[in-house]
Amino acid sequence: MAWCIDEDFNAIRSVNERRGAKVNGDQSKEISGFNDFIDRNCLMELPVVGKKYMWFKSNGSAKSKLGRVLVSEKWIYK
Repeated sequence: MAWCIDEDFNAIRSVNERRGAKVNGDQSKEISGFNDFIDRNCLMELPVVGKKYMWFKSNGSAKSKLGRVLVSEKWIYK
């Protein structure tokens, strides 16, 4: 099947995708879990053009990359 998922996942793939936010617990579990989900489902992330961070705290003290587009190989070559 061809898949295209355009969502705010509220998860990061690496530590440089989040700045200034307080994190409860170990970020490495979140990162490895999300990357495992992407790998297990044979998805690829399409590059985003423009700003690196898509969520900002209202006072500007924190930012994260949460929105992303994940697609299957079949979706790309269809």
